[in-house]
Amino acid sequence: MSIKIEKVSYNNSKDRQVLKTILSKWFENPKELNWTDPRLNYPFNFNRWVELTYKDNNVKSFVLKEDKWVIGIGNIILNKNTKFAHALHIFIDSKYRNKGLGTKMLQYLEALAKDVNMITISINVMPKNKSALKLYEKMGFKKLKSNGEQGLQLQKSLV
Repeated sequence: MSIKIEKVSYNNSKDRQVLKTILSKWFENPKELNWTDPRLNYPFNFNRWVELTYKDNNVKSFVLKEDKWVIGIGNIILNKNTKFAHALHIFIDSKYRNKGLGTKMLQYLEALAKDVNMITISINVMPKNKSALKLYEKMGFKKLKSNGEQGLQLQKSLV
């Protein structure tokens, strides 16, 4: 399995069309959508997805690809003023889970944050999403607080 990570942009029309297609397919399951972004209602609305998160120029977006197929996404907000990074919407296609790809994406996002001198990285997870919670804790994230509808906020020092 040859996997690579590529940068994408919700502002690029070609990337946006690809993202719309794959996300609409992945989020046909309301549980997947709720665990990924509980602010969104079912059925998945791509324009609302973009409006809620991806108009911020500080968000960097990436896809995991096997050959030419997108099999996962990962995004990160880098705040250079506060030196604080926030990983969001890490999602792996259900057919590719349990192969270390979530770990690979999170390691990539952490390395990116370190490269621009971030000191802390956080991530939100729904408490019922046991596999994601287990992954984040295994990677050194500690529970910080409950974040209401956003679930639990976990944090990790990068220094």
